[in-house]
Amino acid sequence: MKIALYIAGMFFFLHSCTIVTSTNAPGKPEKTFPKSMIGSYELIYPESFQGMMEGTEMKTTVRITPTELVTSNGEGDSHMKINDSISITKLGKQYYLCMGKEPALNVFKVIMKGKDLELHSMNAKSGVTAEQMQPFFSKVSTDSSVDEETGEITDSYIVTIDDSKIDKYYASDLIHVEPFTLKRVKK
Repeated sequence: MKIALYIAGMFFFLHSCTIVTSTNAPGKPEKTFPKSMIGSYELIYPESFQGMMEGTEMKTTVRITPTELVTSNGEGDSHMKINDSISITKLGKQYYLCMGKEPALNVFKVIMKGKDLELHSMNAKSGVTAEQMQPFFSKVSTDSSVDEETGEITDSYIVTIDDSKIDKYYASDLIHVEPFTLKRVKK
């Protein structure tokens, strides 16, 4: 759960996107990770995220087993079991990795790139409005938070996924396109 919260938390610091969480997961839940995803990886952060990490030697490794995602960043291992703090769902041939619990899921579209995996979040580009999001979801609501240090108000969106519209959202120009990459490594 620690890495899920870390990834979600770091998204809040990105000024180039608007946070989008979902009340539900797309597709149907799987009991295990697909065989093609099982293996060891190094987590490569999006380019805009890397600037925040300058000067740190943080390297995060990820090991996917049939029922667990294990992360290690030098501070010990974090174990996330399917249907506990993460889930893998399938809609048609497409897989989605969901972190958290309903009604506050961080949903990532998983795209196979050779032996590597790209994790595309549902986060939207900065400045996207709820009205622009509405055609892609069953429901869109806005959540505003105030930064205690700067007083800046930040909007995020809570959506309800409509399986018939999710692919159109990911293909739209509203989505923040920088993925997290899981680069396969030999173990």
